Amino acid sequence: MHLIQRALALWLCLCAVQAVAQEELLLWHGYRGAERQALEQLLDDYNRSQSQVRVRALAVPFGSYADKLSAALPRGQGPDLFIFAHDRIGGWASAGHSIAPIDDFVRPQVLERFPDNLLGAMRYQGSLYGLPFNFKSTALIYNRALIDSPPATTAEMIAQARAHTDRQHGRFGLAYSYTEPFFHGALMNGFGSGPFDAQNRLALDSDTNVRSVQLLTEWVRTDGVLPEEPNSTLVTNLFNQGRAAMVISGPWMLGEIDPQIDYAVAPLPRLSASGTPLAPWVAVEGLFLSPWSDSKEAAYRLMEYLTARESAEQMAIAGGQLPANLGAFEHPQIASNDVAMAFRQQLETAVPIPNLPEMTLLWKPLENVLKKVVKGAAQPAAAMQRLQRDLQRDIAALQASQSRDAGPAQLPAWLWGLGLFLLLAAVTALLKLRRRIAATWRHNRTAYLYILPAMLGMLLLVFFPLLYGLLLSFTDTTLLNENTPLASRWLGLDNYVGILGDWNLWYGAGAERSINFDNFYWTLLVTVCWTASNVLLAVGLALLLALALNKPIFGRAWFRVLLILPWAIPNYITALVWKGMFHPQFGVINQALQIFGIAPVAWFDSVGASFFTGLVTNVWLSIPFMMVVILGGLQSIPRELYEAARVEGAGRWFQFREITLPLLKPVLIPAIILSVVWTFNMFNVIYLVSDGAPAGANDILITKAFRIGFEKYQYAYAAAYSMVILALLFCYALWQTRISRTMEAAR
Repeated sequence: MHLIQRALALWLCLCAVQAVAQEELLLWHGYRGAERQALEQLLDDYNRSQSQVRVRALAVPFGSYADKLSAALPRGQGPDLFIFAHDRIGGWASAGHSIAPIDDFVRPQVLERFPDNLLGAMRYQGSLYGLPFNFKSTALIYNRALIDSPPATTAEMIAQARAHTDRQHGRFGLAYSYTEPFFHGALMNGFGSGPFDAQNRLALDSDTNVRSVQLLTEWVRTDGVLPEEPNSTLVTNLFNQGRAAMVISGPWMLGEIDPQIDYAVAPLPRLSASGTPLAPWVAVEGLFLSPWSDSKEAAYRLMEYLTARESAEQMAIAGGQLPANLGAFEHPQIASNDVAMAFRQQLETAVPIPNLPEMTLLWKPLENVLKKVVKGAAQPAAAMQRLQRDLQRDIAALQASQSRDAGPAQLPAWLWGLGLFLLLAAVTALLKLRRRIAATWRHNRTAYLYILPAMLGMLLLVFFPLLYGLLLSFTDTTLLNENTPLASRWLGLDNYVGILGDWNLWYGAGAERSINFDNFYWTLLVTVCWTASNVLLAVGLALLLALALNKPIFGRAWFRVLLILPWAIPNYITALVWKGMFHPQFGVINQALQIFGIAPVAWFDSVGASFFTGLVTNVWLSIPFMMVVILGGLQSIPRELYEAARVEGAGRWFQFREITLPLLKPVLIPAIILSVVWTFNMFNVIYLVSDGAPAGANDILITKAFRIGFEKYQYAYAAAYSMVILALLFCYALWQTRISRTMEAAR
């Protein structure tokens, strides 16, 4: 019996030692649905096939995936390896401490699994940073009930599209998100080398790129075969309703196609003018290695396993992926899939998205230019030349920040002196007030303990980010240097001088002269107009509704519920609904106007109309809160005052002016202050409804700060912008408080 117990104990000890010795790898990915299940099945098979390493997968929400990687990896946290698109390789490699090259691990026979264009997407400045896992590109998806055979040239495609276009009834021969640079890349690459030349220099104003924009403009404005204001949802709906004969999209759309639609996929046609094929961008998802991993060799072995032919076949069959290991396409089940083979054929002409850091700056500005040009608000050549100049300036700013960090890391002496002075001042104040503080603590200990959690929360969630943002605003932090020591990024007041000293209110000269919508003072003017008009309308309409609901009218309770509903719905949902209602072609507002014989309005093409869309949406959202506040104030006013006024012969206007308004001031003034602050920083409505259209003209300060930080990646400049916003609101609060005290004293 003792022998059995000893043997069992020995066996348990051996199992424990083996468990301790087993390495664990953490893999991050952004998959869901069938892709996630297929990947997790592969990892389970890998864990069962060997005992040295245990792999644990973590599915990260796609919307926050990139931010989590950027926050975790440079600080030595996060996964051992991860799956992500290749276009950020240049930024991560330039910033450092985010991804590790794998040249020392990879074997030549492993590289033979992949085609040259997908493998090239994993290289940056001569180093290999990952193994291709799968690819995604656009192709031509057509309705077989409408299109007998796919077009071979763009001329054939437009001819077929014209035959199936009836704009009056909302039918189009061709639909795709043509103002998104990812989709327009097929034309840019078809005409030339895309946004960069052979030496990786920005070349947006090249003749070939201008010709690509001109051809797109011809399709939209002359041929009229494309819908207005396209987006992925609109394109999918048109195709599912049989109102789009052909669409240009990728494998992500296939799962959303109505099963009743008989569709097929074909490679994009050739350009009729040159005979060269349209060459869409291809996004390559790769397996990348963290430089902080303690098990790099084990992580690389997992990369080899996941990119092997058997794994690629499983991800293609069970997960619906397009594997980067092209040997998987020889599997009978995949080779017989016409859709998969069409995307495989499209890969022959597809071009990987450039993984240069500069590419991250291009997406949104190019989208704005395409929107302006196809609407006739700008000429292709002039617009691309201006975009070239603007992006060269932004790229130069990023490169300057990176080169500046090569200098010695040393904070200015006055900053150390200021810190020492503040520390001494704080210590002196504590010593002087120590007895008073101790006495207050003894008498109010319970109260302080109650508020301690709230104060700690304020310290961590409000004051620390505020102080960090203030410190960041004095640096030159960008995408390329955010991981370097703070001292090497110190800049002083240059960001504030650049913001407040920007008096460049105009672009161009002569007939091409236009307002510089990126100028701080233009954005400030728009913000002030936005805030004033919203608050004035919201307070005025809310006051009228509150006065009406304060009367004993029939159905008052139901009216209150209905008027409060907009407040109960999340504002981003409301914003998206209003954006759809304002769609120039399919929106319900324009359809209603047409019923009454009024021409449809291009709501997002002009500054005034676009401003109006945001104004209507935000007033709709603001009225319920203001109405509830004012209604509460009205119900607190004694009825006897109105009765006495009526006895004295006072009319309704006199009662409103001398009784209602004065007694509402204690309620109205705080509500107006809150409304001003909220409206001044109302990001959701501007970003989701008009997106600052046209070309950023209707951006307010908070959306402009967002674009500087997350579209231009100039984090410190965005932080300075935010500090200026805070200063403006603080000055407004002081002014409003002073006005309120003056009014109280006068009363």
